[in-house]
Amino acid sequence: MSARSKRADVCGDCGALGESGCRSRFDELTGRIGRKIAEPTWASVNRGILLCDECCSVHRSLGRHISRVKSLRRGAWVPSQLSMVHTLNSNGANSIWEHSLLDPTHAKTGRKKPQPKDPVHPTKADFIRAKHQLLAFVYRGGDEGEDADLSRQLHSAVRTVNLETSLRMLAQGADPNFLHPEKGTRPLHVAAKEGQAGQVELLLVYGASATGSDAHGQTPAVAAAAAGHLDLAARLQEAAFELTDRLSHYLCGRVPDHASGRHFLVPEMADHVEQPEAAKAARCRLQQLPNRLFEELATDVYDEVDRRETESCWAALQPAPWPSPDRSIVPFLPVNPELSATRNQGRQKLARLNAREFAILIMDVLSDAKRRQSFTPGQRGESEVSDDEPLYDSVASDDDYVTAAASVDTLSALSALHSSSEEKESGGGGGSEGSRVEQLLKQQLECSETRLDSMSQQIRALQATVAKLVQTNDNIPSQLQSQVSSLMAENTHLRSIIAQAGLNAANGHAERSPRPPSARRCRSSSGRCPCTSRNCSGPRGHRLVPNLSSADPEMWRLECEASVSPAEVKERTDVVTKRIQELWAAMVDNRRELFLPCAVRIRAAVADLTAIFPQEGGEEVVREAVQQLTQHSGRLQAECACLLSPGVSPSLGPEGPSEPGHTLLVQKVRSCAYDIAKATKLLVTHFQV
Repeated sequence: MSARSKRADVCGDCGALGESGCRSRFDELTGRIGRKIAEPTWASVNRGILLCDECCSVHRSLGRHISRVKSLRRGAWVPSQLSMVHTLNSNGANSIWEHSLLDPTHAKTGRKKPQPKDPVHPTKADFIRAKHQLLAFVYRGGDEGEDADLSRQLHSAVRTVNLETSLRMLAQGADPNFLHPEKGTRPLHVAAKEGQAGQVELLLVYGASATGSDAHGQTPAVAAAAAGHLDLAARLQEAAFELTDRLSHYLCGRVPDHASGRHFLVPEMADHVEQPEAAKAARCRLQQLPNRLFEELATDVYDEVDRRETESCWAALQPAPWPSPDRSIVPFLPVNPELSATRNQGRQKLARLNAREFAILIMDVLSDAKRRQSFTPGQRGESEVSDDEPLYDSVASDDDYVTAAASVDTLSALSALHSSSEEKESGGGGGSEGSRVEQLLKQQLECSETRLDSMSQQIRALQATVAKLVQTNDNIPSQLQSQVSSLMAENTHLRSIIAQAGLNAANGHAERSPRPPSARRCRSSSGRCPCTSRNCSGPRGHRLVPNLSSADPEMWRLECEASVSPAEVKERTDVVTKRIQELWAAMVDNRRELFLPCAVRIRAAVADLTAIFPQEGGEEVVREAVQQLTQHSGRLQAECACLLSPGVSPSLGPEGPSEPGHTLLVQKVRSCAYDIAKATKLLVTHFQV
């Protein structure tokens, strides 16, 4: 109902009164617009004071947790609540919030109450924040345990009509849900039993539970009805459904008839279309919220409804001829420091929803509230999810739990939804229990089907991954076997080539002409044979030396040492070392295409080095070194050729695919290069001694 104060009450914060601030005759003649200071048209319900427009604009920016403002002209009031506000305002409730300002000794501090014509910012705004947000002027006792004593005093004070006494105790920290240890009752039970409607409204505003039980299990409504206060019992029953009633009234302008047992009214959308899958998934996630987290979400939606309704009244009551930048709008719910940052962000995201999206969200909340809560006030259904799961205060992934912001974003994406309401204005309450149960079962079935489809898709994806891994694992032994077989065949082929080359070298004397039978390959570094008077006609490294196979081994060693120059050995070993370094650089740079050319160059350098040493006779150390150089250079070329096969991955680094065959070949290449370097070092060391 709309109400307006008939008395010329003043603003509790700045003292604005009546129409004294209208434009003066001088302003009209000069064309200037003066500031209009009208009588208070707003009220702070929990502070018990009236407010002018300018002070109300500051109160709205503080948030409902500080001051709950409501329009006296356009607000929807409960008669007993409006009477409570006027009673507190008339009996000096403002002195509770300005206690230290009224103290005569406070005048020395210089802190003064603002005047009606003072600017809103910063004069009025700073004073209002200090008065209502910081409670800087409220009387505070210094004794420990005074809160418990205040709660006891409140328990006794609510049986009287002195609302300002109860408000003073609540402002100082008294608990409105205090359970008296001896009497076993709460302040709301005492006020209901005594029929004090004003005290009941004050306690409800300060958070007293309308469904809380006393030591005997009775609710305040039962206590009021037992004492014969039926109207007050009906009011307490309505207070138990204040949240859902406010949401229903916001959507359709009506509230359910609690006296007839109809406690929920869920409106329906004007246009009905088939619900998309996103809508079903969002509703399913909403239904899985535990009761505690669902209550937090519903409370935030309630606060957003109050903000939007207040904003509508504010825009309608602002006088067009006197626009003021100080009277700004409140675009979203103000931050409540008692809540976490995550929840405050979710609350502010509610303002981003347009009218249709916000209406859909409200209908979903109403539907789920009806599903969770039985028709008896105070009894709630159990949630499918543990209350230990976080919603706002914990920071985690959206896949782990549903946050308020995620719920709002998901629900805002719904284009059209909602099933038919059971609370149609023309329908009756009896005979629809079966349809309600059927609808609930259908919703649960749709939710289960959605979850089952999601789990089936995940299972199929996992099965495909497992099958691929099994197939890869089965192919690994065959690939290894084929690579080993290829390596063995290559090794056999190389051994045959080496054996054939050795045989040809041994039998080459009979085929050569016109060389003398006694001539052998010369190992001198000069162009002239040390044992003949003519130059060697063969290519470099294939010079002729006398056949000393039948001579004394010591004489053969002396002859070889005289024919092999240490400088030439060092020069040719340096070439081999340089070629090995080129191969190593290619391995570090992961350039597989350079492996085989490097191996060919290494083998040529090794052949050039071993050509200056005799193939038969000589010292054992030299023979073994020459044999190792020849053998390992051939193996190195073969291993590098295997790396070019199609079955080997081109990536050689640790970041590439780890294939067993590839890793084995790389290790063999490194081993061969190391053996060649080791044999080369042995030769250099031997001839430098």
